[in-house]
Amino acid sequence: MTISDLQQTVVVFDLDDTLYSESDYVRSGIRHVGTWLEKLCGADLQAQIAEAIVHPKEDWIGRLCTAANFPLAAKESLLWMYRLHAPEISLTAECKQMLDRLEHRCMRVLVLTDGRGVTQRIKLQALGLSRFRAYVSEDYQSEKPDALRFRAIEQDYPAKSYFYVGDNPRKDFIACNALGWTGVGLRGKGAIHSQDLSNVLPDALPNYWIDEWHELLELLC
Repeated sequence: MTISDLQQTVVVFDLDDTLYSESDYVRSGIRHVGTWLEKLCGADLQAQIAEAIVHPKEDWIGRLCTAANFPLAAKESLLWMYRLHAPEISLTAECKQMLDRLEHRCMRVLVLTDGRGVTQRIKLQALGLSRFRAYVSEDYQSEKPDALRFRAIEQDYPAKSYFYVGDNPRKDFIACNALGWTGVGLRGKGAIHSQDLSNVLPDALPNYWIDEWHELLELLC
């Protein structure tokens, strides 16, 4: 791609398990809630916190409440504490370098992510990415694979070409393929969402798969 083409290209990124490891966010949230309960109740919950980190899909909030002798009726409040905590998450050095380079060479770098508006923006702030405009599903009442936010980007930033970088082949690339965007799938090590392609239809697959961020730069630059 020439410099002129790149200057007319919008590159859009998914957030969770693409720009950072979502498992890191889950661990951070569990520790935050567990530590708060320890201080409030004067209980030692280290074993339960460690167990919750290993098995986060189980009712870890309920188990922490039970161990701390804290009312189970407060689980919803603790869930919101999890969603609104300032997470201990970070970009890899390679990811940061890639974003810095694209930011100065592309027409625009954006984020399109599913989730709650406040929660996703807290993550972006923690990652130092608040400068990038985010198209969050809650704001539009539309989740992938719906094309609404992809079309909104086309309207907001008319460009020669669009790239979408994500990790989940079951929903990330359906809309961008339908609109003629270029989809780039990032293979994840320990990604929360399955990347098993055995039951994924061809029109849901990205145009390219990459393992490292330098491969995206080679593709674009």
